[in-house]
Amino acid sequence: MSTNQAVIEALEAAEAARCDALLKQQIDALEGLIGDDLHYVHSSATAEDKALYLARLRDKYYIYHGLQSLARDWRVFNDLALCNGDIAIEVEVKGARKHIKSRYLQVWAKRAAGWQMISWHSTPMPA
Repeated sequence: MSTNQAVIEALEAAEAARCDALLKQQIDALEGLIGDDLHYVHSSATAEDKALYLARLRDKYYIYHGLQSLARDWRVFNDLALCNGDIAIEVEVKGARKHIKSRYLQVWAKRAAGWQMISWHSTPMPA
């Protein structure tokens, strides 16, 4: 297995753990998978830092019911990785259920604790 392939497998595992934590509302587990310098932009253009994003998850402002990866393309640059992808999301936002298909750019950084997501920026895909 190439080094790059091993890194991509580690990133896929980290992303699977992140999605699992979101779906199970395991915010403490999620906290270790995202960096303190997180910049999260939803498909609605709402931007949050780590503290606000986690607070809203804890307060059930967002409740994720489904996350289905439709496509992923990884590029690894030493201790930084970019993922361009498409995703189908089922989420409640302030009690309103939404079904969203988004195209996103996700950034991961290799830290002492392992790979952490430090940026998510998504835009809605046309129906």
